[in-house]
Amino acid sequence: MELGDSKHMEADAKSILSMQELDPSPVHDDDDSTPDLEVGEYFPKPEEPKPSRACGFPIPGLGLRPHRWDSLLSGLQKYSTYPPTAFFILHFANTALIPLVTQSVPASEPYLLLTRPVYQAPGLEHLVLTLPILTHIASGIALRNIRSSRRARLYGAETRAQRDRISWWPRISLQARSGYLLAPLIGLHAVVNRVTPLVVDGGSSGVGLGYVAHGIARSPVFWNLFYLVFVTASVWHFIGGWATWMGWRVTTARKERSSKGSLVGLLGYSEDHDRAKRQRKIWWMVNGIAAVGAALWLAGSLGIVGRAGEGSGWEAQGWNEMYSQVPVIGDWL
Repeated sequence: MELGDSKHMEADAKSILSMQELDPSPVHDDDDSTPDLEVGEYFPKPEEPKPSRACGFPIPGLGLRPHRWDSLLSGLQKYSTYPPTAFFILHFANTALIPLVTQSVPASEPYLLLTRPVYQAPGLEHLVLTLPILTHIASGIALRNIRSSRRARLYGAETRAQRDRISWWPRISLQARSGYLLAPLIGLHAVVNRVTPLVVDGGSSGVGLGYVAHGIARSPVFWNLFYLVFVTASVWHFIGGWATWMGWRVTTARKERSSKGSLVGLLGYSEDHDRAKRQRKIWWMVNGIAAVGAALWLAGSLGIVGRAGEGSGWEAQGWNEMYSQVPVIGDWL
């Protein structure tokens, strides 16, 4: 053996000995456990920013990371629906169930007056309706914007055109669509029944089922169409929202990921079939409840109250003045 070959062998032995042995690490397959960005299941851990100082004193942060903002807004959006739900139940009884039972607007008015102090007491109305509804809308829009920007960062959107392509409108669910449709309808309903009487008459003590019947008799096409859309959207949004809080997502824009190529399909398991069957059952149940609720409400509001006709005397004159003073559409009413 030549001297050069022995030197090469010694060098190879030293290089082998200098290598570090690494323990094997398992490889995880995350195909079936991919988190859902739309509901905030994936939150990349950001680097902790150092608190800035001004005049030698640290400025404390809010301590809200992106996922904490997501949780906070989701909580606000959910729990802000509790007070309006109580009002929703009372209003449903006053304007739908009781008129259906009595078959008379004058006979139903006393029941409306009994429950009116519960949700129209000074200051309580804004706590039960105004603030919760505004909180619900604002938190939903903010939450959607946060998730939209999160998707844009994830997919590397740099230009405005790319961000618009990953916008939140194409993925908006039927539940959210009904909510955005409902917002201006609630506003118009409040202006006609609460704001205008307050401006014209100093309060809404004279506003009741007769006032609504008088308006429908004056403009039947407009008000029948309005209450048809208003009641239907309201019932579907409330029922669908509570179904979502309970874990029954029947109005979502998301589609379940296919299990094609997974062990479920290869081994012949029926989990997907059972899940789809259960989802269809929930869909029919939730939408059936919403359909029955909307039908009952329309039967009471339009079938009984809407056919009561115009009022008479000084009361009708006061109602005519109120309807004519409604902003923008007063001339049509």
